[in-house]
Parts: sequence; structure tokens; C-alpha cells
Amino acid sequence: MAARSTGSSIHRLKVLQCPMNLFESGAFLTPNTGLGEKQTVLELAQAEGLAVLVNRPLNAIPAKGGGMVRLAELPVEPETGSFETHRDKLSDLEKEYRRDIAPHIKNPGQGLSPDDYFRWAEELVRLRPRVQNLEHWEQIESQMVAPHINQVLRALTNHLTGEIGDRWQVWRDRYLPELVASLRVLRREATVKSQERTAAIEKLIDPLLPEPARKEPLSRKALWLLTSTVGVTCVLNGMRTKAYVEDSLAVLHKAPLPDVRRIYEAIKQAG
Repeated sequence: MAARSTGSSIHRLKVLQCPMNLFESGAFLTPNTGLGEKQTVLELAQAEGLAVLVNRPLNAIPAKGGGMVRLAELPVEPETGSFETHRDKLSDLEKEYRRDIAPHIKNPGQGLSPDDYFRWAEELVRLRPRVQNLEHWEQIESQMVAPHINQVLRALTNHLTGEIGDRWQVWRDRYLPELVASLRVLRREATVKSQERTAAIEKLIDPLLPEPARKEPLSRKALWLLTSTVGVTCVLNGMRTKAYVEDSLAVLHKAPLPDVRRIYEAIKQAG
């Protein structure tokens, strides 16, 4: 199109890349390009002889919100006690810190006061009902919890010496296991929420799949759908582990699924 707009019929484009998955299927379903915007991205690419690489095949962002959805079956960790039990232990330890250690720490004059360095019992209670799924929890844990905890632990360990330094280290070694246990409970709850979402997805698409395909894990169904979509040249899937590689390779030997449009449209309608 860019070449034609300059009066040329020749372009040097050979490959294009776009996100595509069960929920983000616009490249296949939505006519919004070409002359008169009457072609889909995949139709135009085929007409122009372009290879199409699709990314994020298993990390979907539904149009109706709700955060990212991981299109895969997620293992749920064993229960390690209730959130309330770990929260209470965490709260008691944080009160002990504010009573015995915080008064000995010089207030930096900006940012948090030493009294507020450890208030995760309260903060996790506030966060708990807001967690949407495992992906959302991992963002909270990696971007909010871990950076703060690591910074404070490093600073206090480096600066507290003598008797108060010894007291700090004893308290820290008691506190961290309880904090980790509390975080694991919330991670488990987030995983269950993700499982409920993926189970609903499978319930929707399985009746539209051939009988043998229904027995496959969701990740393989999602990849198989993309490799069966006319116009898709290559599916770019992150493969950080051996299990991811094996899951992806298994799809390469499968015959294309019939009538993939019905599946994309069913997901689009359900949102």
C-alpha cells in the first residue's frame, strides 16, 4: 500500500509480524486493510506474497479487559495453610519490628519512615481481592513486592550493626519465611482464578473441535488453531523450558484443524 501511494507497484516487504491468538484474531477476521479496507491482514499478505509471523500465541489480551490470559494449563501448588493464618503471623512479626527495631533506624527524611518499611500484612489484605489471575499476580509480585523488599533488606542489612544489627538479622530470618508463605498462598489463589478462566475457554471451544483434539491441553489447542489458519506462516512461541518446546513441536505433525473460523468467532462473541 505504501508503494502504491507513491505510484510504484514494487515493494521490498517480505515478512510482517503481528500478535494473534484465540482472543486477538483481527488479522484473520477483520477486513480493515487493502484497497477500500476490504481485506484482512492475512488476506492481503497472501495476495502480496508476504510471510506472516504471529507472536503472543499463548498470552492473550481479551478486548473486554480482565488482564492478560495465559492460554495454558497451570499447575496449582499444594495448600500450605490459610491466608489468614500466615497474615496473622506476618502481622505479629511486623508489630515486633516496629516496637523493637524501627526506633533504632534513622528516619531518612524522605520517602517511607522506618515504621512503614514492613506493612505487608495490611497491604496483602488490600491486594488480595483485586488480583485477577496468575499473570496479574506475577506483575504485582515482580514489580511491587520484590523491588521494595529487596531494597529495604539490602539497606538495613548493610547499615545496622552491633546489637541492633544482630537483632535485625534474627528478626529478618524469622520474617522472610512467613512473607514467602503468604505470597505463595496468594499465588495459589491467583492460579486457581486463571484455571477457572481457561476451563471456561475450553468448555466453549471443545465442541467446535474434532474429538481427538479435545483431549489436547489448551496450549496445544491454541497453537494448533494458529498453525491451521490460512495465511499464518510461522507461530512465534516463547520456549524457555523443555516442556514448552515439546508442547510446541507436537503441533507440527498434526493435520490442520477444519473450519477454524467458527472457533475464532465463538471466542470473539463470548469476549
